[in-house]
Amino acid sequence: MALYEETLTSRAFQALMVIPLLSLLVGLYATYQVGEGFEIMLAALAVTVLVLLEVMGLRVRIYEEGIVISGLIGLFLRKTIPLQDVEWFAVREGWGSCPAKMHFNYPAKACVYLKRRDKWDVSFSTNRPEEIRAVLQSLGIPRGA
Repeated sequence: MALYEETLTSRAFQALMVIPLLSLLVGLYATYQVGEGFEIMLAALAVTVLVLLEVMGLRVRIYEEGIVISGLIGLFLRKTIPLQDVEWFAVREGWGSCPAKMHFNYPAKACVYLKRRDKWDVSFSTNRPEEIRAVLQSLGIPRGA
């Protein structure tokens, strides 16, 4: 059971991703009419739909063992951060104010910066910074800069 769970989406980004889907559907119909390359176009459409579904949202889940950041379906994009690897955390205003090497970014109110021991720092966007701050502090992770 997750102590915290949030899914971030962007209507503007989702609307923008409809364009490649529509163009692929037009291409699929055209290859069907011609009678050549339909199978290849169908496979390309399936892969594209999976990738687009993955990047159309960002899921953040905090468990007692660690933090899991994944795409909407968690097929291609997934990062697990064990809590023992986190040295400290900081919650900052604005979704672009966390300069970590690995940044999972979506338009939101704030971002969470995780300083890790001996590994790349990670940051992610959130719309509920107060809840994340409370959960991470309850798990014994100190606040940093």
